[in-house]
Amino acid sequence: MKTGVGTAESPRPRRGGAKFWIGVDGGGTRSRALVGDREGRELGAADGGPGLIDPSDPLVAAFRVAAVAREAAQRARVRLPARALWAGLAGAGNESARAAVEKELKDKRLALRVVVGSDLEAAHADAFGEGPGVLLVAGTGSAVRAVDPRGEVVTVGGWGALLGDEGGGYGIGLEGIRAVLRAADGREPHTRLTDALLSETGAADARGLADWAVGASKGEIAALSVAVAKVSKTGDVVAARVVHRALGAVREHLEAVPGRTEGWVGRPPVAFVGGLVREGGVLREVVVEVAGEVGYAVRLEEVVPERGALGRAVGLGGD
Repeated sequence: MKTGVGTAESPRPRRGGAKFWIGVDGGGTRSRALVGDREGRELGAADGGPGLIDPSDPLVAAFRVAAVAREAAQRARVRLPARALWAGLAGAGNESARAAVEKELKDKRLALRVVVGSDLEAAHADAFGEGPGVLLVAGTGSAVRAVDPRGEVVTVGGWGALLGDEGGGYGIGLEGIRAVLRAADGREPHTRLTDALLSETGAADARGLADWAVGASKGEIAALSVAVAKVSKTGDVVAARVVHRALGAVREHLEAVPGRTEGWVGRPPVAFVGGLVREGGVLREVVVEVAGEVGYAVRLEEVVPERGALGRAVGLGGD
């Protein structure tokens, strides 16, 4: 299914009562809504701000989901409410925060039925439908979600920025910043990594980089992972060490799954989602290699989480 964003114009809405559903994917960097019909055909789509649920203020995520859903409906030329809305959001593992977001979205009357689940569920639905498979996420954050042939669901990682995300962009970006600060102290050699991160952030020196990091968003710090990975490929020993540790964390995530799941016949299938491992992503090739070494059957087809969320929305019914 094609996933275009429609036109930037504001055409006259179609008559109300049309049968349409909305799927939303929200992560630490951005959110995306997809409006479609019962067969999953796209009617309109839109991008918005981060859809990560912050337990200290979960209604921010609800506001952003509502905004991007309304924009997608406008581009689809349909009039809300939809038959159903299913939103897969990072941070939905916190049940009280997830429930607060779901209630707020229901109150906004965007759809007759509203369900908030995790971004991992949305991506898994697109990659494997309701069947078994292993999904590796390496974007702003990192996690693995596995559904084994018995239907048992296992999650590895996904503990958030403070306690996890070791193999994700945020972890790599943060470790890159820390390496530059250690170099300024004389605890690390001064390498190209320092110049690269100062250039990326506009900081004049290590103190300026530290000040920038304090005020930066999770997405802004995660964006530095691209620079760290690119510098590592030039032979920079400090950047290479940061990336090596991240890849080690990815390997650990993947290695944990077989011992916690059962029923596989042959090599378990694994799919990838997230900016670092999508087609053209800076870690795509090496992560594919790692997954193969661990014992997975790699699937290279693109995973579109908002498409999986739309499928979940359609599955809620509403005819």
